[in-house]
Amino acid sequence: MIKLIAIDLDGTLFDSKKNISKENKEAIKLAKEKGIKIVIATGRPVNGVLPILEELGLNDNDDYVIIYNGAKVYNVGTKEIIFSSTINGKTVKALYNESLRLGVNFHAFRKNEELITPKHNPYTDVESKINNIPDNLYDFNKINDNDEFLKAMMVDSDENITKTIENINPVFSTEYSMVRSSKIFLEFLNKSTHKGHALKALANYLNIPLEETMAIGDAGNDLPMIINAGIGVAMENAFPEVKAHADNITLDNEHSGVAYAILNYAM
Repeated sequence: MIKLIAIDLDGTLFDSKKNISKENKEAIKLAKEKGIKIVIATGRPVNGVLPILEELGLNDNDDYVIIYNGAKVYNVGTKEIIFSSTINGKTVKALYNESLRLGVNFHAFRKNEELITPKHNPYTDVESKINNIPDNLYDFNKINDNDEFLKAMMVDSDENITKTIENINPVFSTEYSMVRSSKIFLEFLNKSTHKGHALKALANYLNIPLEETMAIGDAGNDLPMIINAGIGVAMENAFPEVKAHADNITLDNEHSGVAYAILNYAM
């Protein structure tokens, strides 16, 4: 019996216009009424997900959200931090210098969720807009080695991010959790940080066996939770490597794939 469902947003719960279908909303409501914990799992910060949680009625004291691709698990109602992990300023500066070598744009989120960037660029503008958070210009050379960050990101065109993955110094892909959360975002987190680890932490906190969890997603940053969940579900529009590891494939995000997964695999 499924007791917790973790659901990604972009490419999963959202359609291409960033809307949530009536069918998805109704399935989430039905699942919640049956006592199933619904947990949004996203790379977004708190400010970027709160309006969505309110829209779905997932903003009570017994509601939780996985944010920053697993770097933080948050009680929506009480604002209690259930789990968090960080990378240090020395790492962020090294990643920034690597972004300069590779010729791609860069930004990072401090532990207090401040978004900083060395220069304004259209990709950081996307991050700022979708999450309702300002991007602040900052000299990355002035970051202290012991400063704490939730994540750092190389952000650029689809083509340039693909090239970055191919040419990045292997130390960054092996010593950190490197996930491509969208075509234009390549994220770097603590090695132990990903949505799968956060799902484990939350399930443990709630005394829910992992076998009684389900995860639904489409992109590389969703893969760890899809692998770790009792039932891993990939969207029809998911990356091939995500589909390859999923237990089930649901409909795409234009046809309420989340609702189909909840109704057919969780209840």
